Amino acid sequence: MIAIIAILAAILFPVFAQAKAAAKATAALSNTKQLDLSNIMYESDFDDYFPLGTAWNTGNDPICFGAGFCFSTWAVATSPYTKSVALLSDPSGPPNTQVASSVLKATPNSWATFSTGFGYNYEFLSPVLPTVNGVSATSAAAPADTVMLASKWVHNEDQNANQIWGVGPFPGGMLSDAAAEGVECGSLAQNCFTDWGRGGGYDNPGSIDITVETAGEYTGGNSFRVSGQVAVAWVDGHAKRISYSQLATGTNYNYNATSGSPGGNGAITITSGSKYLWSITKDCSQFIYGPCTP
Repeated sequence: MIAIIAILAAILFPVFAQAKAAAKATAALSNTKQLDLSNIMYESDFDDYFPLGTAWNTGNDPICFGAGFCFSTWAVATSPYTKSVALLSDPSGPPNTQVASSVLKATPNSWATFSTGFGYNYEFLSPVLPTVNGVSATSAAAPADTVMLASKWVHNEDQNANQIWGVGPFPGGMLSDAAAEGVECGSLAQNCFTDWGRGGGYDNPGSIDITVETAGEYTGGNSFRVSGQVAVAWVDGHAKRISYSQLATGTNYNYNATSGSPGGNGAITITSGSKYLWSITKDCSQFIYGPCTP
């Protein structure tokens, strides 16, 4: 009898584990969609403008670096529509442990709005030029093919997790922990973190240092934890999982661990602006500092 039970356990445990992983993946995609809809509801209530990726010194900010340096992320702006910080976590990823910082003090709830499991496409929905500006939803040329949110790394996956990273003027710029990074940003007339590929901000011991490939080491911090796919929510409100190579559609990005190609900043170009999934206008006018084919 004991032998039979052991055999059944050996058969069933992997099945249970797979079922649990599938349930987490389903919950993660559901969270992504709910957050996406919260951004759309925000936009409909605020004159058609998407929320800021990071807002500073609004008078109602939950986290501060110190006097005069307080901030709110897009997750705070949309919280009246979500009602739960639990939606901000990715169940298919590791626990988003709050990391002690000498400069940042946060409660568990405010930490969840800072270090989110899903990042906002700030480069095109809330660009830093050098001040942060939300864009109008009516400017979206192809809402069903434009990223709004994507699953991303969590703060404690950064080897420099005692640091807080941002771009642009301070205060006023975007903080990395609530951001999803587009494939190519070095050609944009704004501040950004990094292009995809080895090197740059997401594989750089001097700044954001992610060393787990599925957490986004070579994909700008976009995580592909479930069957090599990223959970993505789109500007039109739908959500689905796609491979990271699909998420790089419209570029020459073809990184793999063997070839390491293309490399970091400056190596990636837009081969088809109309197919690039991160741009809201779907043309090359935004990419003024580098090659872009419409």
